[in-house]
Amino acid sequence: MMKDIHDRELKVLRLSLTNKCNFSCPYCLPENNSCLTTLTNKQFLSIIKVACKLGVNSLRLTGGEPLISSQLNKLMEAINKLKKTRNHPINNLKDIAITTNGSLLTKDRCQDLFAYGLNRITVSLDALDPKIFSIMTGDNNMISAKNKLNHVLQGIDNAIKAGFDPLEGQLKINCVIKKNINDNQIINLVRFAKAKSIEIRFIEYMDVGNKNNWQANEVLQSHELISIIKQHFKINEAGRLKGNTAHKWYMKDSNSFISTISSISNPFCSDCNRLRITSDGFAHTCLFSNNGSDLKKWLNPSINEKGLEEFLETIWLIRDDKYSENRFDKSDNSKPQKPHPSMSYLGG
Repeated sequence: MMKDIHDRELKVLRLSLTNKCNFSCPYCLPENNSCLTTLTNKQFLSIIKVACKLGVNSLRLTGGEPLISSQLNKLMEAINKLKKTRNHPINNLKDIAITTNGSLLTKDRCQDLFAYGLNRITVSLDALDPKIFSIMTGDNNMISAKNKLNHVLQGIDNAIKAGFDPLEGQLKINCVIKKNINDNQIINLVRFAKAKSIEIRFIEYMDVGNKNNWQANEVLQSHELISIIKQHFKINEAGRLKGNTAHKWYMKDSNSFISTISSISNPFCSDCNRLRITSDGFAHTCLFSNNGSDLKKWLNPSINEKGLEEFLETIWLIRDDKYSENRFDKSDNSKPQKPHPSMSYLGG
């Protein structure tokens, strides 16, 4: 069991497959549209293997938009094969998930991902109104925005039909709320999720990257959001499990949950167990870190898994990240200075 200096175990690997995306969400957008050099599937698999040896039991594939990656299907196929190999470290994975905007979740793609052993899909959906959806996704063309929204909604249905059961937590919806922009979408989004028994997770608007010009007064804090929801729905608080980001609320008259992710108002740094690795091979021990650790020395020109394991162990053991807890402490010198990498680069 490997722990950092704050006694936090390494349990979750968030692996970005690409920094590219077919959406331009302002809170996620990179500072430029350059296509970074992407690791190969062989390199990705070595990273996953080493992370599993160090204690990781949950893998989330992210982006950008991971469904854009031409390597996704082959990577999932390889992981599925290795999980059937006796005594392989990847057998430690109990959960494999993907975060997507949902627009590319075609019927065939969902069936393939289910067949390859993907356990969970989280779809980002910030609005049901096409006009507000266009604002949240950075699409100024209403026809294009409407088409994308329809594809996302169809993608959710395709995932359910392929076997991703919302009642088993295999399909969830993420929603970033920005005050006075899409906060009027909250109730309709809850109704939409409730009708399909999908857990919907409302995420406080965060200060990731540089391009969103984040201001604290633009954040709808989770307690405010819950107050709005309680005016329309009966909910019971279920709490947050250690190591998880979501604080859950059970809807009395349905089979679904409402969750809040409160990085701004109620940080969960104390039990954060996530390591992020970007598509170009940099390890970040915090979503808000401004510097990553370059892994390519152990990946190019040949793969050195022993060296990679020792290096990842070292950076975790000295990990001291508590950015969200210290966000508003101006006397704290450990707070990283801007620029921060974008969400699309770090993989959320």
